[in-house]
Amino acid sequence: MNKLANSALRAAVLAAAACMATAAGAAGYPERALTWVVPYPPGGTTDVVARNIAQAMSKVMNTSIVVENKAGAGGQIAMAAVARSAPDGYTLLVSDASLATAPSLYKTMQVDPLKDLSAVSLFVTVPHILVANPSLPVHSLADLIALTKKTPGKINFSSGGVGSPLHLAGEALRLQTGLQWTHVPYKGAGPAILAAVSGEAQVATPSLPSALPQIQAGKLRALAVTNPTRVPLLPDVPSVAELGYPQAAVFGWVGLHAPAGTPPEALQALQDATAQALKDPDLRQRLQAQGADVAALDAAQYGELVAREAARWRQVVQAAGIRPV
Repeated sequence: MNKLANSALRAAVLAAAACMATAAGAAGYPERALTWVVPYPPGGTTDVVARNIAQAMSKVMNTSIVVENKAGAGGQIAMAAVARSAPDGYTLLVSDASLATAPSLYKTMQVDPLKDLSAVSLFVTVPHILVANPSLPVHSLADLIALTKKTPGKINFSSGGVGSPLHLAGEALRLQTGLQWTHVPYKGAGPAILAAVSGEAQVATPSLPSALPQIQAGKLRALAVTNPTRVPLLPDVPSVAELGYPQAAVFGWVGLHAPAGTPPEALQALQDATAQALKDPDLRQRLQAQGADVAALDAAQYGELVAREAARWRQVVQAAGIRPV
């Protein structure tokens, strides 16, 4: 056998060995602890949902799941950390709506979330809710629309900052209904909600889990939920869709993404574990009590959702005149 043929044979053997090693690794997945990266500080809706599901999935997968918080840059720090990690299924992103909104809000992105990350599974969806300070003389969305038209710009709408989920949910609603308020950005969802409670601002559109305690305590009045249908926790609160504004329906979500190029076997194992974990009645009850709706979508469905929402938010950002930073 000549040198050229010998080299070719050796290369083929090495390639085959590498493929066998990869397949063996995927077949034994997971062989060590997983790391889930949350793009926000501890204690928020995304973090709480992630930790609940991680606990359940660790039992299903018979391995530890370590949750790390890497906040900043509208989720980009966490996205980049995961996208640039080894695509082996051991470092994953706890993904949310920032994957769909960030590309329209930033002139430059550290990574392309639609190309550099692969969808694994959707865990839950989380509606937003239109709330008002109880001192405001409104008891419905129609009342609020009428009042803002009588006193345009006099009612303050609080958000967690320009381009935040609270802001975008409010803009989607404003564009569809003709609400005329003054946007007042705060440094985070917590301060925005407190502003509505104190009366410093009169209305807000926080996520349901973050606003629910204040609603139940009577410190905020729920006017409409930004959902296609009503939510079980607040059965008397109408949805924006039933009120005639289906295009104003806005929801957040929490799911899982992996670096692009992660082995299909690892993605499938994660997807199967998600589906099994979300069947746990105790887990479902905890999530629903927090205002989250269990919505297990597979990788293809979740990927389509993110792409569809990215196109939608691009239109909202442009129509609202929000300038990318």
